[in-house]
Amino acid sequence: MSTRATIAILSVAAALLLTSIAPHAQAANPGDLLKVAITYLDGYATRVSGVSLEEHYTITDVSGGRMSTPQHLTSDVVLLNLAGKVIALRDAYAIDNNPLRERQPRIISLLTQPTTEKWDQAQTYAAETFRRMKSELIATLNEPTLALQFLTPENRSKVTFKLDGKKKFDGVETQGLGFREPKNLTGSYIMKTRGKALASGRLWTDPITGRIHQTELWLQSTSETVRITVTYARDAALDVWLPSLMVDDYQTSDRTGEFSNMGAGGYNASRAFECRGTYSNPRYTPIDLSVSR
Repeated sequence: MSTRATIAILSVAAALLLTSIAPHAQAANPGDLLKVAITYLDGYATRVSGVSLEEHYTITDVSGGRMSTPQHLTSDVVLLNLAGKVIALRDAYAIDNNPLRERQPRIISLLTQPTTEKWDQAQTYAAETFRRMKSELIATLNEPTLALQFLTPENRSKVTFKLDGKKKFDGVETQGLGFREPKNLTGSYIMKTRGKALASGRLWTDPITGRIHQTELWLQSTSETVRITVTYARDAALDVWLPSLMVDDYQTSDRTGEFSNMGAGGYNASRAFECRGTYSNPRYTPIDLSVSR
């Protein structure tokens, strides 16, 4: 057989092989992608419960087109499995490089043997950090795992899903799992912001493993606009994908007269903030909140 004929046969074989595997490399519909993402998160919630990350979070007030001196908040952020929902509790220990307290893993120390009282105390530590934010809207929404919560049973029944594009992360082809919260007459929405913002977003998901590489969350109302993007990266030591970067922007207006800016212009003031969080130095201490008494 000639070389040209051999090459032709190999080319046809390669094309047939690609054709045969292509349908398995992507989800055919949003239901299929949602299913693998849910399966991934079910295991992920257990694996990351007790992971602590060092967060460097910057808040810049850009209201009126003017940029203020950024505020730098340094915190321990602990990922937890709360009844299947991945949440993040933040415990700040420095602001603008000035210590707020002696740095100790306070939340981890409390929850390695959880009780109701210890859980309440952990939330008290988190509430102390909320007060360091320049806006109530930031304090309410700047959780790196927030978009994942739209896949919990209580929330996914409240949104519609669709396939929404393709994107590569470190050579991995992902599909966008878009979600949108429909408008309702009661004005009661999942995130429960003061301005009653509707949520939508996108989860960039590996259609084979269900692994989520990036999340995008958008909230919109007549008085609020929020954009939050979180990128995940693999930690080799723990062999798990963790938040590595969060970029979030917030805008509030005075159309409703209902929101608070927590010292940044007072009540009923229009404000805009550009924020950025980076995550590093992951450590793992197993925490099982289901055994709390």
